[in-house]
Formats: sequence, structure tokens, C-alpha cells
Amino acid sequence: MNITRSVQKWGNGTGVRIPKKVLVAAKIQLNQELNINLKNGSIVLTPVKTKPKVTLDDLLKGVTPEMVGGEFDWGPDVGKEIIDD
Repeated sequence: MNITRSVQKWGNGTGVRIPKKVLVAAKIQLNQELNINLKNGSIVLTPVKTKPKVTLDDLLKGVTPEMVGGEFDWGPDVGKEIIDD
């Protein structure tokens, strides 16, 4: 794939628009972070690998009430953790 684009002024910076078919082919999504490197006079953009978002449901998948075990008695209160109701 060979596509030509020009560098343009955007506010106080500069930018190059990347065609959608290039983003799709490179598996780059909107707002994804990219590493920018120079290699032999070329600018190389590499997607930053992000960790997948883990939800509470993901963490608790497969946990049953039997696995939790219920309450545990640590014994009588001592020290400053005693709270009067």
C-alpha cells in the first residue's frame, strides 16, 4: 500500500491524516497511543499495546457463594477499633 499525504499545520503543531484503510490494516483504533521513532530517516509509528480492561465481573467469574466462606470471627474487639453505637 503506497499512499501520499502532506504535513499540515494544526493549531500550534503539525499533523498528517492517516486514511482509514491504513488504520484498519495496521489494527490501529481512534485515540490509541502510538510510539513515534526515527529509523534510517523514516518516521515509524507503532501502536502501544494496552492492557485489556478488567471488570469486577471478570475477576469474579466462576466464584460461587460456597467458595467465599462467609464471616470470620477474629475474637473480641481490643484497642481503638472499638466503636460505641
